[in-house]
Amino acid sequence: MVIGMQSKELIKSIILFLLVLMSAILTYMTWNFSPDLANVDKQDNSKKEAKSNTIGKPLKQGMPQVITPYQVIHSKGESTEGMEATRSNVEEIIKPLKNHRVLHAEQMHSNHNLIIPDLSDEFLVLDFTYDMPLATYLGQVLNINAKVPNNFKFDRLLIDNNQDGKIKLYAISKDRHNVVRMTTTVKTDKFTQALENQHKHMQPYTEIITNKDTIDKATYIFAPKSPKGQKSYHTIYNHISVDTMNSILFNDSVVVRSSRSGAVTYNNNTGVANYNDETEKYRYTNLLEDENRSTNMQESIPSTYAYINNHGGFTDDFRLFHTDDKRGDLTYQLFLNGRPTFNDDDLNTLKVSWGNKGIYSYARTLLKANVTIDSGEKEVNLPGAETVRSELANNPEVDFEKVTNMTIGYRMEDKQDNGDIEIQRNSEFKPCWYVEYDDKWRAYKDGGLE
Repeated sequence: MVIGMQSKELIKSIILFLLVLMSAILTYMTWNFSPDLANVDKQDNSKKEAKSNTIGKPLKQGMPQVITPYQVIHSKGESTEGMEATRSNVEEIIKPLKNHRVLHAEQMHSNHNLIIPDLSDEFLVLDFTYDMPLATYLGQVLNINAKVPNNFKFDRLLIDNNQDGKIKLYAISKDRHNVVRMTTTVKTDKFTQALENQHKHMQPYTEIITNKDTIDKATYIFAPKSPKGQKSYHTIYNHISVDTMNSILFNDSVVVRSSRSGAVTYNNNTGVANYNDETEKYRYTNLLEDENRSTNMQESIPSTYAYINNHGGFTDDFRLFHTDDKRGDLTYQLFLNGRPTFNDDDLNTLKVSWGNKGIYSYARTLLKANVTIDSGEKEVNLPGAETVRSELANNPEVDFEKVTNMTIGYRMEDKQDNGDIEIQRNSEFKPCWYVEYDDKWRAYKDGGLE
């Protein structure tokens, strides 16, 4: 009996000891617990990587921010005024045109100088630097439901009043021999109000005749009459990561094929890219697409816009500036204060082409503006439009009939500080006359073209 009691007491003691021991172990583990963050870190990194395949924020207002004219002209009787095409100016001008219908459209052709008999004495001109498919502009930019001639392209749009209080549109071809006249449901009074709101931004412009195709009020070349007080600007850049570009354009991981003299080549089974860290220029080619790029601009313009915008590629005020429907190339060019910029090394452009199903090629500089400020230089008065016209017309080295546009732009001068990586790359933007001559934009200087 005594032995049985002793056994029970021993068992109780052992159990109690084990409970105390387990409690001590649990307490120690609680105090010294360190969570395994390996998976968490991995998830966070994957989220960062997912975010890294965008360069910037997509444009919220869509194609109307990129498919724009380069100047807006108001012609009224003998008076001609105009303004540079800032995004806000253009947005207010075209807003009354949006979400309407074209009731009737007809195409007219002239073998000689294009004359529009029913054009009124007051109208607005939207001038573009490129051929634009009319159906694409109406549908994608103005959201206008219209049946217009297939494959018709234009680079000038006239906005005119009709006698019934509605707006008429005239889309004029680049060769100035074809026009599509469109009767719309847009009310004149709403457009007139938008135009009046923009008058404060307008300056005197002049009408220039260069050849037999530009001798009518619908086909004149328009340019700033007396561009005084022009400012220069200074831009400091941030850098876009090469890894970010690779993550956007390649379907899977890439390998470095070669690296020498600052040039690196990346490739995999789907594409190849070249990057030069001295020029900071990047070019990608899609190996899965056919070598024949799409020359259908009705497809290429909206497709390349959507592709670039989806990864935030319009880091600055880039706008469509040139289309080549023979090679299928499109150039989006940097604008500053509503004016185009020009650079001999293409540091201000995005050059793309579309394939059968996706992007075929994509070239850009891996720089984006961090800050742009007044350079502090003295304002300059550029020669008047009539002076430029006269000097070019009298220059024996210039065939003045090949002049198709004249405007004020900015010469972009790269200010890389001798490769010093401690100093951010920067550029100066200086105002200058630019002339479209024989389908190429060239700077005007001392009576000639550079």
